[in-house]
Amino acid sequence: MLNGYKAVYGAMTAFATIGLLRLRKKNLLSKDHADLPKISVIVAARNEEKMLPSLMKALAAQDYPRDSVDFWIVDDHSDDNTLTLALTTARRDRRFHVISSNPTLPIDSPKKRALYTAIRRCSGKWVVFTDADCIPGPKWLRSMASYMDSKTGIVLGYAPLIKPHTLMQWLAEGESYSAATLCAAAVGLGFPFNAFGRNFAARRRLYLDMGGFGADGKYASGDDDLFLQRVAARTDWKVAFASNLEARVESVMRPEDNIIQNKARHLSVGPKYAPGWVVLGFIGSGLYLGIGLLTVLSLFRVVPFSTVRGAWIFKTAADIVLTGTALRVLRDPKRMLQSLVTLIVAPFMMWILWPKALFGKMQWKGRTIRRAQTIEMETAVADEY
Repeated sequence: MLNGYKAVYGAMTAFATIGLLRLRKKNLLSKDHADLPKISVIVAARNEEKMLPSLMKALAAQDYPRDSVDFWIVDDHSDDNTLTLALTTARRDRRFHVISSNPTLPIDSPKKRALYTAIRRCSGKWVVFTDADCIPGPKWLRSMASYMDSKTGIVLGYAPLIKPHTLMQWLAEGESYSAATLCAAAVGLGFPFNAFGRNFAARRRLYLDMGGFGADGKYASGDDDLFLQRVAARTDWKVAFASNLEARVESVMRPEDNIIQNKARHLSVGPKYAPGWVVLGFIGSGLYLGIGLLTVLSLFRVVPFSTVRGAWIFKTAADIVLTGTALRVLRDPKRMLQSLVTLIVAPFMMWILWPKALFGKMQWKGRTIRRAQTIEMETAVADEY
C-alpha cells in the first residue's frame, strides 16, 4: 500500500515539477504605446461598496496608455451603494463604464451573466478580469500584456489571498500558493486546467466565437477554469502564465469571508471539468482523503502507524520539492511556507469540503448554491449609465 501511494503521488508531483521548470520568465513589455493591445478590464461587482473604491483607484493608476484601456464595472444586482460609487468614478474618468447585468442573457449563473454582459459591450482586443476585492499594482496590465503575443489566446496570473483574520483564512492564504503552483505547472506541461478568475486575460474574440460560457453558463463557479479547458481542448491558441512580480494581483480577505463555504463552492464545479481532469482530480483527492483516513485509523491502531508515518514523510518531502520549485515562478517564500502547513491540514479538511461541495448548500453573495448551480435567482433590468 505504501509503495503504491509513493508511486502515484510521486509521479504526479514529478510531472508538476517538470511543468514548473519548463516555464520561462519574461521582462516587462517595453514596446511603443502603439504596439500595446487594446484591453478592456471587466469587474462583476455585487454589494462591493467597501472594496470597490480601492480597486477603481488601482485601475485608474495603471501604467498603460489611456487610449488603449477601458474599465467595465458591471453591477450584479447590488442592494448597497456599489452602483453609486462606481458612477461617481465614471463621471471623473471616461475610461470607466458602469453597466448593469443583462437579465435577458440565457446564462443561469449570475456572475457569468454579468461578465458576458460586459464582454459583449466592450471593444478591447483582450478582456482582463479581476474582482472588487483585488488590488493590482500599477504595472499589472503592462506586465500581462507582455505575454499577449500572436500565438497566445489566454494569459493566467497569480492572485494570492492577503490579510487573513482567522486561522482558516491564514490556511486559505497558503492554499492560494498551492493553487497557483498547480496552475503554473499545468501551463508548463501544456495542459492548463485551473486559473484565478481574479487575474485572467483572454482574447475577446474567443468568448464571442465560442458562444460565451456555453453550456457551462449554468454553473455558479468555473467562469475561469471551465472556459480555459474549452479553449485548450478546442482551439490551437496557447496559454501563458505571467510569472512577473508585477503581474500579481492580491485579493483582500474580509473578516466575514467563510473559507469553508468558498472552497466548497470552488470544488463543487470540479465534477464538471473535462473527463481527463475529473479522473486526475479523483485520484488526487483519493490520495488526500486516504492518507487522512489512515492517519485517524492509525490512532486507533487499526492500521500500522509505521505505514502511515512513511506515507507522510514521502508526501511532505514531495510537497517541499514541488512548492520549492514553484518559488522560481511565483517568488513568494512567505506563502510557500504557509502552503506547506496547508498541505498538512488538507487531507483532513477534504473530508469536510467534498461532502459539502457535492451534496450541501453554500451561501455566496446572498445566493444559495447547490451542486455547482445557483438555486436562488434574482432578476433586474439592464441599463447603461
